[in-house]
This record gives sequence, C-alpha cells and structure tokens, in this order.
Amino acid sequence: MELVEAACPQCSPKEEVMHTVVKSHLLKCEQCGFIHRLPHEKKKEVITLKVIVSRGSESSAQSLEVNADEELKAGDEFVIDIGEEVSGVRIHSLELHTGGRSEQAKAKDVRAIWARAIDEVIVKIAVQRLGETQSLDYKINGDYEFTIGDLMKLKGYEVRVSAIKVRDGGIFRRTGKSVKAKDVRRIYSKIISQERRAVGEGLRASKKRSGGDREKA
Repeated sequence: MELVEAACPQCSPKEEVMHTVVKSHLLKCEQCGFIHRLPHEKKKEVITLKVIVSRGSESSAQSLEVNADEELKAGDEFVIDIGEEVSGVRIHSLELHTGGRSEQAKAKDVRAIWARAIDEVIVKIAVQRLGETQSLDYKINGDYEFTIGDLMKLKGYEVRVSAIKVRDGGIFRRTGKSVKAKDVRRIYSKIISQERRAVGEGLRASKKRSGGDREKA
C-alpha cells in the first residue's frame, strides 16, 4: 500500500493530507474516504521580457524568460546573455504595461526590465588635491570591495579612501567600512603623496594597512 500527501477536494482543498494510492492517478483520502484523481499541477506560463541593460553610458536591449507569476523587484540580480557573453545584472526599475515604473511587480505586469550590468562596473572616484577635486572613472569587477581608510595608487599619486557614497543615497565615513564596487555611486579620496614615477592611468589597491584588524562594518 502506497501513501502520499495531496489536497483532498472533499475535506482539505488547501492543505495536503495523507492519501492511499488506489491505482494509477486515483487516490483515497485517509481522513474522509473520498476517492479522487491525483491533482495535476497547473503548468506555469513562461513569458519573455525585454531587458534594457546599461553599462556606463551605453545600453543594450536583451531578453529574459521568466514565469508569468514570478515576483520581480528592484535589487534582484540575475545572469543574462549579452551577445556571445554572459553578464550579471541588477534590476533598477520595472516598466509596467499600465505606464510608469515600479520597484516591484509580477512579471506578467511588466513591459520591460531596466537593469544595470554589475559584473564589471565604472566607479567614479573624486580625488582632492590643493583645494581642487578631480573626478576619475575607473572600470573594475563589480564584486571588488573598496574599504574606507585603504591606500590606493591612482595616476601617480597615493590616495586614501575617505568616504564612500552608495547607490541608495547613503554615505559612509567610518574607517574599515567596505562596499562592493557594484554598490558604489562615488568614492571620495585625499592625496597622501606623489610618486616620482607615474604608474599610469589605472588604479591599484594597495595592501591593507598594518596594525591590527580593521573595525568591522
């Protein structure tokens, strides 16, 4: 005798209860004795959504297959094919069929997903020098962590990260606080010293400071 759990249309339509398998696709409820067919799961509807992916100042239109009833929201991350490459992206907002945008909606109500590539991002770095501030763009892996207080080498200067502004509008200034590049809106830094020989246009994170563990975020 085979026992299975299933919803009983007679006494328990919403919660599964124990049943005896009478024969293929035929069940008998152990609670009320009602005999009925094995319920079939409703096939999920799959739809294709347009995804607008931005990377820096450029954007491209891609597509994504999702279940119609899947709940989408800003901040969700997923992988999508972009040409011959695969890229990690994060939802920024959802364009609805009814017009306007929302931060959360079911897939079937969405006209297009607006997303940002996060596998490789462009971080804006503000460098303070002699009362002036220079803004630089730097491309780096989205999972790289910038830490307040760390030293970096940038265009021949050694700078210290003094603050990090994140994409939700907040700003951190506490030494030891780390933020992934994909979550950074802007990094603020101050020049500590100038190297005799320039190290090029790239940015290079120095080794962590010595002198004990940093304060944890």
